[in-house]
Amino acid sequence: MKKTAKILAAGCLISLTLVSGTPFAAYGQPALSISPREGIPVVAATASAYENVAISQVSNYVNVRTEPNTHSGIVGKIYNNCAAVIQSSVDGEGGTWYQIQSGTVNGYIKAEYFITGSEAEKIAKQVGTVYIRVGASTLRLREEPNLDSRTLTLLSENDEYVALRETGEFVEIQVDSDLSGYVHRDYVEQRVEFRQAVSLAEEQEQQEEAARLKKEADEAIALVNQLRKEAAGDSQSQTGGGGLSEGVGIIKENPGEDSGQTLDGSNDAGSQTARGAGSSESQEVKDAGDSDNRITDDARKNGSDGLLAGGSGGPGSEPGPGQTTEGGSGETGGQVSAGGPEGAELATATRTAIVAYAKQFLGNPYVYGGTSLTEGADCSGFVMRIFEHFGIEVGRSSRDQAQCGRAISLDELQPGDLLFYASGNYINHVAIYIGGGEVIHASTPKRGITISTAYYRTPCKAVTLFD
Repeated sequence: MKKTAKILAAGCLISLTLVSGTPFAAYGQPALSISPREGIPVVAATASAYENVAISQVSNYVNVRTEPNTHSGIVGKIYNNCAAVIQSSVDGEGGTWYQIQSGTVNGYIKAEYFITGSEAEKIAKQVGTVYIRVGASTLRLREEPNLDSRTLTLLSENDEYVALRETGEFVEIQVDSDLSGYVHRDYVEQRVEFRQAVSLAEEQEQQEEAARLKKEADEAIALVNQLRKEAAGDSQSQTGGGGLSEGVGIIKENPGEDSGQTLDGSNDAGSQTARGAGSSESQEVKDAGDSDNRITDDARKNGSDGLLAGGSGGPGSEPGPGQTTEGGSGETGGQVSAGGPEGAELATATRTAIVAYAKQFLGNPYVYGGTSLTEGADCSGFVMRIFEHFGIEVGRSSRDQAQCGRAISLDELQPGDLLFYASGNYINHVAIYIGGGEVIHASTPKRGITISTAYYRTPCKAVTLFD
């Protein structure tokens, strides 16, 4: 059964469908129903594209007012390139005003701050982001738009990805900065997401959430510093010096692994088919001859034990300007003691602090070759900077980072461990496991630093830096 879901980002009131080989067509309609999926408004398509849709064109933001004049109350703010549905057009102060709905915000803005009709349609193709959600329990990502092409990875049910374009029966998607491919459109749902207005209450909530994340990080880091001081004191009293710099706990590299090792076909010779019940894709892949790229269930659970030790990186794993790929030994400044209950407490505290510190940068941009947590980083640059904050050097590329620490099975993952992903024989993406089956990583230019499920693509290796 073909699924074509016209789902809106909350409050944007715009529905998009994909058109083969072309940008996306959008349709607006005032009549709403509520999707069972997280209460997202759903709009039926009409023949009049962008009839009631407006997109803001402002230098920073414009206030949304309770009445069509600049003296009335402010109910929210709308920033540049936000989408809204025009509910009415009225004469107001200085000319025409629109009554708009954008997100949870309903109010009035002067019409001159919006573009509509064909102008809105043109810019919407640039500022709107179309996502697909996987409807099958497991879905193959194909190298080409056909069922005979190589499987690049397996995608998990309900995970979302950026859609790029449609080609025949397939949708090209961007999984992360280092991997894109094709999925059959029968097994995905599509929705569009635009930026939208924010109410004053929502703006306050955003500020409070940022403050909460900072407070959690500060408290977690303070606990780590306290435990380090206590451990350093104990070490000095017992040995007469040395302290943490001579301690143990951060594993330098995988014992016996060659940093140039790549995937051996014998490690990947099993078979796992898409598990969408009764789906034609899952049936046809059995005959597609994908044995050279199949990933077994055992590999999903234990694939981190030597499936991939390294390799050249993709865009997210290349060194930034002035950086090298040296330094993958995992030498550390502040090490986590592993001896006794005190050491275990410090390791747990450090894991918690790494996750809390990383979450402060959610929503910040992805930048190819970048290493700035605020201005933009790629996947390995993000990981490098997070661990660097705790005195732990992991190297600049995902290849270097895969050689740090000790390879573990996926069942052993704990918050603060690293998960690696590969295309073909080479690791090209890295993320930090945060617990609950989720990772935080610098994903794509559209998504920036975000949280995904650990199986948004098939992991090939897991590493812990804690003994």
